[in-house]
Amino acid sequence: MELFLETIKSGFEAVGDYVTLRRLMSLTIAFFLSGAIAQFMSQGAVLKYFGPKADKRVAYLIASLSGAILTVCSCSVLPMFASIRQKGAGIGPAITFLFSGPAINVLAISMTFTALGYDIGLVRVIGAVIISLVIGLIMFLIYNKSEVVDESEEMFSVEDDSDRTMLQNMMFFANLLAILISGVRNPIPTLLLVALLFLQLKKNFTLEEVKDWAAETGDLAKKIAPLFLVGIFAAGVIQALLPHEVVAQFVGENTYAANLLASVFAAFMYFSTLTEIPIVEAFMEMNMAKGPATALLLAGPSLSLPNMIVISRVLGKKKTATYIVLVMFISAAVGLVAGNIFY
Repeated sequence: MELFLETIKSGFEAVGDYVTLRRLMSLTIAFFLSGAIAQFMSQGAVLKYFGPKADKRVAYLIASLSGAILTVCSCSVLPMFASIRQKGAGIGPAITFLFSGPAINVLAISMTFTALGYDIGLVRVIGAVIISLVIGLIMFLIYNKSEVVDESEEMFSVEDDSDRTMLQNMMFFANLLAILISGVRNPIPTLLLVALLFLQLKKNFTLEEVKDWAAETGDLAKKIAPLFLVGIFAAGVIQALLPHEVVAQFVGENTYAANLLASVFAAFMYFSTLTEIPIVEAFMEMNMAKGPATALLLAGPSLSLPNMIVISRVLGKKKTATYIVLVMFISAAVGLVAGNIFY
């Protein structure tokens, strides 16, 4: 009973220590940015590049960056992946999209920078883009000749019907991103950016659009914030139950075995959006090396047991097994390289 109470106490202490004003401000701004992406970014304008007749070079590029454009979590990536796959998207761009979607979403990346540092955050962004491209190309080379899909262009032809120009949208998103980067550490520039945001909203957006944006942001917060708190609580429990010596023994050095162990662990765990960040931070406090931490961050959001089941229904068991193996081994390799060169 004493161990149980100490474990629960550790979980609540972790939540109390983690939820600082700076992190709450960063998370709030990230939610508004993600809500704006979900509300104002045209999915059709992006999805059209995945069509069977689209330029494959452009398709791979858009797919590798799609996580920052379209979605915030793997739960919304999977149905979109299934749809574009069934409607004719090639296996290469579709797989690139599948990995990149949850790997570089705005919430996860912004909180990685805030909680784990700019070095790991930058490697996570660049590594995820590179891995998504490499895995997509490998899957294309292996399975392209066996491709049999219904080449339908219907879902890839949706255009953005907004009255705003592309420049106006770009300036709006750039301003939100600048507010996120500035945060609470630079109050005067942040206030100026917020004032500019109000001017942009007044000039280029209707009241209904602003209300829809606020509603979308609220929905994201209600879905994700509770899971994030659960992840922080779980990190505190892990710290109480798992001896630091065990973590140091298995993932305390930047070896390929340690990186592979971290990526395999991540692949079979289920990390809801953002929950991987406090858990990785807890492991790092128990002497986990930055290389294995990076491997966990790369493999975790893109794989889980529920995720694998859905992918297998779309791709089949053989292609799914290939994808899983590639994610685990390449994530481990990127973690190893990053640990030796960048950290």
